Amino acid sequence: MKQVIVLALVLGLSTLLASVMLHDNGHVSMVWGDWMLETSLSFVLASAVVAFILSYVLVRLLLTLWRLPHTWRHRRRLRRYSKAENAMARGMIALEYGDWQRAERQLIRSAKHSEAGLVHYLSAAKMADNQKAYERRDQYLIQARAEYPQEYVTIGLVEARLLMEQQPDVALTILQTLYEQHPKQSTVLMEYARLLRKLAHWEALEALMPALKSRRAMERDEYAEFEIALWAGKLAAALNEDALDALWQQLDARQKLIPEILAEYVEQRLGWQQEVGLEQWIEKSLKKQWNDRLVYQYGRLTIGPAFERLKKAEPWLKMQAENPVLLLTLGRLACRSQLWARGQNYLKQSLALRPEIETFHALAQCYEAEGEERQAALTYKQAIMQLEKKDKSAR
Repeated sequence: MKQVIVLALVLGLSTLLASVMLHDNGHVSMVWGDWMLETSLSFVLASAVVAFILSYVLVRLLLTLWRLPHTWRHRRRLRRYSKAENAMARGMIALEYGDWQRAERQLIRSAKHSEAGLVHYLSAAKMADNQKAYERRDQYLIQARAEYPQEYVTIGLVEARLLMEQQPDVALTILQTLYEQHPKQSTVLMEYARLLRKLAHWEALEALMPALKSRRAMERDEYAEFEIALWAGKLAAALNEDALDALWQQLDARQKLIPEILAEYVEQRLGWQQEVGLEQWIEKSLKKQWNDRLVYQYGRLTIGPAFERLKKAEPWLKMQAENPVLLLTLGRLACRSQLWARGQNYLKQSLALRPEIETFHALAQCYEAEGEERQAALTYKQAIMQLEKKDKSAR
C-alpha cells in the first residue's frame, strides 16, 4: 500500500511538472567568458536527470567490479556449504537405514567446508566406532580437535562416550580431566558420575554427590536412584562385618527398607552366616515393595523354623501366582518343613515357568531328603540336559 501511495505521488508530480512545462518551457542563459549558452529550462532539467541516472549507473558498475572477487568467493563458499549440507543430509539418511559405512563417507567428505564441520567429524567418529574401525574413529577425533580447538569439551564428551565400553579407564580419565577443568559444567558432571557408578568407584561417586545435588545436574528421580546405588554398592564392597555394620548404622529406617540396599546387606550377612534379624527386615521390606531378590534370599534363610516362614510366604501367591522365584522359595521352605509333596509341586511349577539349574538342584535335594534316590537321579539328569541345551543356544 505504501508503494502505491508513493508511486501515485510521483506520477502526480510528474504530470503537474509536464503540464507546467507545456504551458511555459522557461528560458535559461549561461555565460562563460565570451561564450553564451541559451536553452529551455525543460532541456536543462531533462539533462540533469539523465546525468544523474548515468552517474548512478556508473557508480554501481564500479562498485560491482570492485566487489566482484569478494562476491565470487562468497558464492563459492555458499556452494561448498550447500554441498556440505547435502552430504550431511545424505549421511543422516544412510544412518537411519543402518548403512554406517556410507553415512561415515558422506559425513567426512565435506566436513572441512561445512559450517557445522564439528558435527560432521563427531558423527563420522560414531559411525566408525559402530563399525569397530577404531583407528578411523580416533583420526576423526584428532581432526575435530585440530579444526575446532575451542570445542574441546564437546569433543572430550563424545570421545568418552565412545570409549566407555572398550576402554572405560581411558573414558574415566577424560571425564575426570574435563570435570577438573569445568566443575560447573552439568553435562560433564553427570557423565562423570554415571561412569563412576558403572565402574563401581563408590568413594569417588560419594564425593561427587553433593555437587550433583547442588547443581541439579540430573532429575530428582535419577539422583535418588544414584543414592540407592551408592549405598548398595558400598554395602556390597564391605570387607568385613564391622565395616558392614558401620555402614548399616549410617542408614535411616526408610533407607534400610529399600529393596536394593537391603538385598546387598542380606547377601553379605548370608555369606558370613550372620542371619539374625534378616527375616524381619525382609518381611518389612516386602510389605512395602515387592522384590524378587529379597524373596529369593528369604528362601535361603536357615535360622528358625522353615514352616513359620512358609506360612508367611504362601499368601504372597495371591499377588504373584506365576512368579518362578516365589515358587522356588516356597518349594525350599516346604521341603525343609518335610512337606515333600507340597515342596516338589512348588518346585515343578517354578521349573515349568523358568527352567533354572538351581531349581532342578533344589528339587533333586528334596527328593533325596525324602529318600527318593531314583527321582533325584532323574532330576539331576534333567538338569544336565538343561545345562547342555543352554550351552548350545549360547553358541
